[in-house]
Amino acid sequence: MRFMFLSLQTAVALAAAGLLCACEPKPPVPKAAHAAGTLAAPVPLTTEDVSATAAVILKDQPVPMQPGASEAPASAGAPLEPLASLADSVGKYPYDGENYLEQGVLAARLRALLGDRYPLLLANMRTVSPLTADAGLWFITGNRPHEGGVEAGAVVIDPRTNALRVWLLNAGHSEEFIDPPAAVVPWPKDVQTLIDNQRRNGQ
Repeated sequence: MRFMFLSLQTAVALAAAGLLCACEPKPPVPKAAHAAGTLAAPVPLTTEDVSATAAVILKDQPVPMQPGASEAPASAGAPLEPLASLADSVGKYPYDGENYLEQGVLAARLRALLGDRYPLLLANMRTVSPLTADAGLWFITGNRPHEGGVEAGAVVIDPRTNALRVWLLNAGHSEEFIDPPAAVVPWPKDVQTLIDNQRRNGQ
């Protein structure tokens, strides 16, 4: 009887040891095993990516960004370059000599103000007026060939206050941009007529 009791005690001890072994925590699964199922963080677009993407949308050639162009708003920090230096371009088309829409002070201000909308403006200025003077303001208007009712633009400069206002019509929807933000730049008569005609046609 004593032999059987010891055997039962031994059996219970062995069973308890087996349960303890079964309850031991398993080593954690390495994090790398789960990494494949997670979404990768989005990669920020570079200036070249934005330009090339806009070109695909426009079915046009990429608009090159000038080396060293600032991506910050033109009015943030440093004093603004004077737009009055464009006086010699009044009466001229952008392609009469230096293209002031793509080079120089106006191009730099437009690029900083519009960001990724800048290539859209250039595409909408393929058919374009000369830089025109009106009551102390200078302006230029344009549209994309054969798409004037849905793709157009206007740039108005106030050389006295060094301010800039842009109207951009894209896919029939209009946007306005102004630099510096608190500036008051009225639309010249011809630009206001262009905007009013677009609004009427869009109704």
